[in-house]
Amino acid sequence: MPDSDQTGEVIELFPDMTSSTPLNVLLFGGTGMLGYDVDVELSHRGHHVVAPMRSQFDVTVPQHYVHFEKKRDRHFDWIINCAAYTAVDQAETETMAAMKKNAVAPGALAALAKNIGARFLHVSTDFVFDGMAETPYTEDRTTNPLSTYGKSKLLGEQNVQKENPDSVIMRTSWLYGKNGKSFPRTMIEAYQAGKNLRVVADQTGCPTSTVDLARVIVDAIEKPVQAGIYHACGPEAMNWHQFATLAIQTYLDSKQDDDQFEIQPITTSDWPVPARRPQMSVLDCTKLLATGIAPMRTVQESLVEYVARAFLEQEPLETL
Repeated sequence: MPDSDQTGEVIELFPDMTSSTPLNVLLFGGTGMLGYDVDVELSHRGHHVVAPMRSQFDVTVPQHYVHFEKKRDRHFDWIINCAAYTAVDQAETETMAAMKKNAVAPGALAALAKNIGARFLHVSTDFVFDGMAETPYTEDRTTNPLSTYGKSKLLGEQNVQKENPDSVIMRTSWLYGKNGKSFPRTMIEAYQAGKNLRVVADQTGCPTSTVDLARVIVDAIEKPVQAGIYHACGPEAMNWHQFATLAIQTYLDSKQDDDQFEIQPITTSDWPVPARRPQMSVLDCTKLLATGIAPMRTVQESLVEYVARAFLEQEPLETL
């Protein structure tokens, strides 16, 4: 689990480890929505995890890299970067902040991994594509981000590959998890509050549970997979309206509630926001599955667990 030491001294991050488990992992973004579940999955499998707080190692502060290398007292097999600036609309006006965290920091972390003899895994996004394709995106398709967020993430990918060609980049999409703001939570809470529900129905993607992506990430470093870009997302494509409907219905089913609800489908133009979204950002995960990594669960299966964790305060047995 994430280290709770708030001293700000990087040297304090390395408790005595006695386990014979082979992998030592340095995890960034370990208190975020995805990073939390990656930390849980790594710990559940017996790996050694160091997950610095931002006050201890801010990936956007160059001096923290220098201090870390001076004070480091152990070898790391992997550095995993789940830290990101994810406020898609806010990035349109906070361009510098988005670029520092999403574009510059990944390259710096990739270089750090190379310097200390660790491999590097970086998490990216479907927003590097423009959504104009008619078939799922493979890893080699042309990128063309529409938003500042997407552009910052694409620059991050490019900087990672430039600084450390041995890196693994995992693009994912439509992430949701217990520990943070996510679309299913927003929809379920809006339903609970009795709000009029209107949801975009002309944007299509693959909802991805952070629990499932965490499992895939740890599978990838355990194998380990070869360097390169991999697409890793849920196995089902749907639009936001369908996803909202499924999330609320799953919540009602968990309470054995037969309440009828209605969500009005709307178009992207009916819901103007600062950042443009790809209309169709379904990712093709064939390359990842060819490594022997198992596919993720269906959205329905993952949502059942999500609702239990986020609204019924039940943790899945394997994480207890």
